[in-house]
Amino acid sequence: VYKSGCVGRSLDIARFSSYHELRNELSQMFGLEGLLEDPQRSGWQLVFVDRENDVLLMGDDPW
Repeated sequence: VYKSGCVGRSLDIARFSSYHELRNELSQMFGLEGLLEDPQRSGWQLVFVDRENDVLLMGDDPW
């Protein structure tokens, strides 16, 4: 997991059963409580890179 940079943290996503749980954990991990629920207002957007190196929005792929 990376927050706008090259320093990352490891996260076992098998611990979570939904994007909601993952979003909550990331919010706490990076001190972004309440900011990830509304990307339009906060300017923060969760994305991931798939096996083909395509950048996708979190939630675009079924959990």
